[in-house]
Amino acid sequence: MIPLNGIFAAMCSPFDDTGEKLDEGRYKAHIDDLIESGLHGLVLCSGTGEYAYLTDAEKQRLIELGAKHVDGRRPTIAQTTALSTADCIDKSRAAEDAGASAVMVMPPFLEPPNERGVLYHYEAIAKSISIPVVMYNVPQQAAPMTPEMYRRLLAVENLDYIKDSSADFIAVQKFIAIGGGVFCGIDPFAPFALMSGCCGMIWGAANFMPHECVQLYDLIAEKKYAEALALWQAMEAVCLWFGGNRHEVDYLTGIKAAAKLSGRDMGPPRKPLPNVPGPARHDLRMAMSKLPVNRTKTDRLVWRDWQEERDWLIQSYVRR
Repeated sequence: MIPLNGIFAAMCSPFDDTGEKLDEGRYKAHIDDLIESGLHGLVLCSGTGEYAYLTDAEKQRLIELGAKHVDGRRPTIAQTTALSTADCIDKSRAAEDAGASAVMVMPPFLEPPNERGVLYHYEAIAKSISIPVVMYNVPQQAAPMTPEMYRRLLAVENLDYIKDSSADFIAVQKFIAIGGGVFCGIDPFAPFALMSGCCGMIWGAANFMPHECVQLYDLIAEKKYAEALALWQAMEAVCLWFGGNRHEVDYLTGIKAAAKLSGRDMGPPRKPLPNVPGPARHDLRMAMSKLPVNRTKTDRLVWRDWQEERDWLIQSYVRR
């Protein structure tokens, strides 16, 4: 089994111009672009890929098509999060059959179980497949993973990794100290998490600045910390923008807008996620202008502001 480490892109899910259908051509082209940029792996059906808004059939299609198109060129992690253990096992087995290198699973959410339930959930999934399970700590959305729970679960075969998106750097450090492979999922932590011993990043921003993400990882791996931090100064502004901005643009739609600004059109976000308004795109373009490879220019793109600046909810209702 090849170890999972490095920068894994939490891939956007490309839609056609209506936002209602997957665009498989865009998907395959994006996979090729990310691989050619040097990224170490891909996460299929990531949260950044609007996982919560995809149908089960769409999730399965993205995993099957993604793994087939990657064709072993890079490791792939397929998210198979589901509310019930039985459903998650079915999705995880299907991902393994499709050729995924690993699966990523969030603890049960919405009506989360207690600690015993979370332990049972992960152990049952790990025993049902032969590929690694990346546990997913995102306490804002699901039952939190405590260091003690993590320690117990690491003893289970196939439970070898965790992605931490808690925005708690102390939690990241505790997971690293316990062992296993720890991926960081919080953009502004990137250089510090990697310097502290994380095996990599599962990173939405890799959709639009893959070269910079790979270069940052490589510099830190080579212990060229001064050069890494100099590069990070160019990346930091856009990463902080996704963590909170005056336009209240959420992470998922912000990543898609940034991808389009970098020349990678992933289509619109799926409703009810709103389009990114013009003033926010202006701020995002300015933040991205500092990037050494995937930088933007004011005249790079022409946006259809007439459609995006109007009340999208009313417009979509009228079209029906």
